[in-house]
Amino acid sequence: MARSTTFTYNVTVVNPGSGNKYYMNGILQSYITLFPGCTYEFNQDDSSNGGHPLRFSETSDGTHNSGSEYTTGVTTSGTPGSATAFTKIEVTSDTAYLLYFYCTNHSGMGGEINIPPNFSLSITNDRIIAGGGDTAGGSFSNTIDIVQVRSKGNASDYGDLSLGRQGLANGCISSTTRGLFYAGDDSGPAVYVDTIDFITMATTGNATDFGNATADDSGGGGFSNATRGGRGGGFTGTGNPFGSNIIDYVTIASTGNASDFGDLSSVRYSVSGLSSPTRGVFGGGAVYTGSTVHTNIMEYITIASTGNVTDFGNLLDAADNMFSASSATRGLYLGGIASSGAPAVQNVIQYITIASTGNAQDFGDLATAVRSGGPGSNSISGITMGGYAGPALSNFIQEVTIATTGNASDFGDLTQTKADNPGAVSPNHGGLQ
Repeated sequence: MARSTTFTYNVTVVNPGSGNKYYMNGILQSYITLFPGCTYEFNQDDSSNGGHPLRFSETSDGTHNSGSEYTTGVTTSGTPGSATAFTKIEVTSDTAYLLYFYCTNHSGMGGEINIPPNFSLSITNDRIIAGGGDTAGGSFSNTIDIVQVRSKGNASDYGDLSLGRQGLANGCISSTTRGLFYAGDDSGPAVYVDTIDFITMATTGNATDFGNATADDSGGGGFSNATRGGRGGGFTGTGNPFGSNIIDYVTIASTGNASDFGDLSSVRYSVSGLSSPTRGVFGGGAVYTGSTVHTNIMEYITIASTGNVTDFGNLLDAADNMFSASSATRGLYLGGIASSGAPAVQNVIQYITIASTGNAQDFGDLATAVRSGGPGSNSISGITMGGYAGPALSNFIQEVTIATTGNASDFGDLTQTKADNPGAVSPNHGGLQ
């Protein structure tokens, strides 16, 4: 049952220059978090609500996107824009984890509602698994760590990669059943490899050979949905500016070599990738032409097709070696090396709405500034695994809740200190929802 206290959102309708949008308590909110045991009243008595009834659906944009209205625990009263008009929802443990608020008369006005405690995760699909990385300034690890997100705590051993290496593709490349560890470099001075390993998510054990990428490089941005995965960009160690603009991909359920997908708009490495079920987004990166030049570029692809990238928008600052995480709708870039300000290793967390385009927005701060570690997400939480905290290698794990904004908190520790982009996979990242 709901508490006797009802929490109220005062709804207004504003046109910020891109069509009418719902504002909650005066703020444009694409995401709202609700909790079981509470009742939430969306008050629509402001005159701006006239003609804009607010309702709920399990489909984004509701009936405008072939969805249906969600009515469990929902009551309505009055006419929007008039006194006493509201839509109210009593949230229980049976309420759907993911809802959307929308206008019954006009498309594109609403946003997402998450109810985190109602998200059902088994011990298998709660996993984030990270393999490889640099453990001691040139000692490249083959160790694979595993963490259980909802239980938190320290990592445990999963198994080994076929080849110890750093600079694996940054961003989950995994389906619900398989995780891929993609390319990298395997010795110092670096020898760049095209190796792709895979693991089976539901088990533990050593990785198995999958095939080969189209190029030997490290530090590309990873992407995947339930069927396809790949990476864009990377550091080749040869030529000038020592990078690649190649995007390649594989079919995750099979084994075999990668195929060409298309190209980034420019050569770069240390790119961070994230995904929704339809889009892969590449953020930041750098090139070296005598000195390192960072970029604030974000670009995207449509995963189900092939072709070159399309411009998405800009990061808050030019940066590389960021962690990335995503739900089906929101993407995060965490930490990294910024091109301006001091210290160079940043604690900034920024977010994007993947289905739209536009510049990144401020999310909050990491507990400790860090870069070049293993990024992971299970659609609820985004985590950073290891990395460089300033000049020192770290073993710590930090966590944020993707659907909200705010600062990161301590999660636990890896089995060893590691940096330089260990690869991370998850059976429940944003590209799989």
